[in-house]
Amino acid sequence: MAWDMAEAIAYYKKQGAPGDQNALVALLREIRQEQGLTARALGALAPALGVKESYLMAVVRRYPSLRPAQEPVLELCAGPNCGKSTALAALAERLAAQSGVTVRKVSCMRLCGKGPNLKWKGRLYHRADPALVEKLLKGEKE
Repeated sequence: MAWDMAEAIAYYKKQGAPGDQNALVALLREIRQEQGLTARALGALAPALGVKESYLMAVVRRYPSLRPAQEPVLELCAGPNCGKSTALAALAERLAAQSGVTVRKVSCMRLCGKGPNLKWKGRLYHRADPALVEKLLKGEKE
């Protein structure tokens, strides 16, 4: 029998979640084990429990073993030169939505002569183009 999040929520609500913090933590641990406790999972869980997402995040912060896995972040330079590449940003946001990646525009990376610049998994890429963004977000090696 496959694990079902709705069944888990119903079970832990009968145990007192979200009011009983022990039951809530047990539910969060089960979700983490079965599907991963990401920020998106918490966003979906909050309305099911009738609580705010910020409340769940506060509980998660109290228990380091519950902290959500970090979702990948693609950082795009939004400086005066790199920020002009609106097509690159639009493509990155479209592909990111499909692959569960967060796109964040950051202040100038101070490498204007090599732009547009982006950062992915801790590595800085220069002269970024749509083909590079597609390769990175699809997991292909550059």
